[in-house]
Amino acid sequence: MSSSLELVVTSVATQLMGVNAATSVEVSQRVLADLIKYFDVDVSFLRRNDHRIHASILVAEWPVRPGIPDPDPLSVVYFADADPVFALAEHQKEPIVFRPEPATDDYQKTINESRQVATTSMACVPLLSGDLTTGVLGFVKFGDRDWRPEELNALKAIASLFAQLQARVLAEEQLRYLAEHDDLTGLHNRRALLAHLDARLAPGQPGPVSTLFFDLDRLKAINDYLGHTAGDWFIRVLAERLREGGGGPNLIARLGGDEFVVVPAAPMDAAAFHAARRFAHLPCGRVAYRLSDAIGRSGSTASP
Repeated sequence: MSSSLELVVTSVATQLMGVNAATSVEVSQRVLADLIKYFDVDVSFLRRNDHRIHASILVAEWPVRPGIPDPDPLSVVYFADADPVFALAEHQKEPIVFRPEPATDDYQKTINESRQVATTSMACVPLLSGDLTTGVLGFVKFGDRDWRPEELNALKAIASLFAQLQARVLAEEQLRYLAEHDDLTGLHNRRALLAHLDARLAPGQPGPVSTLFFDLDRLKAINDYLGHTAGDWFIRVLAERLREGGGGPNLIARLGGDEFVVVPAAPMDAAAFHAARRFAHLPCGRVAYRLSDAIGRSGSTASP
């Protein structure tokens, strides 16, 4: 690798060193802008793979496309529906260069729809974490471009730095999720609720802010008679009903035990009474479940 390429890799490492989840997109865009200038290309992008939904998700791009269509065809690309070029990103392990040719016609069409550019060439470098492909770093040239082996080696080193950044961001997001959500139900916890109320009640925020409290009756009887596994299942069912019947982006939290809180997203006053009645009726139906899943038997029912 030439000394100039080594300097480019070192510069990227320096810029990414102190990045966290809050600044990752901004700094990634800045790095991509620098790389575009150095490699004399027109577009650069960073994508991550979400293997749970089998899709490639756009993290950052430079330059940012003007007038991005809605829906954006490049925001989330599902591998099952992707053109052959995008589909390779799911398990790609080595850099690949695509040139304008019939084999890449589907990819060329996708790019033309999002950037209105008829012919492009592209270098794609995978982001790897062990044997898992976690994303892709791409560079697009309008027209054709040849990539030298030493340039691709430099891109592999840069992609490794981005893979490390993505791993840090993912770990940070997971820790934040665990700190703000209840383990049993996945609802927000007391800490997240208090932070949300602090923000909603801050000076200058619209109000009034309504807070609805719910207490699950007879949970102790369920725990004593059927066991805590059944009781936990019962709590999860109530949490799911609150989520499904919320009627909007409300904050729903479990304070602990059998106590739940709903904070409607919109400022409310008299309407809060009607919202409370709607939520109160959500768990009123009988809950049938297989006791073989909860306590080793079957055919029992219970009501909140």
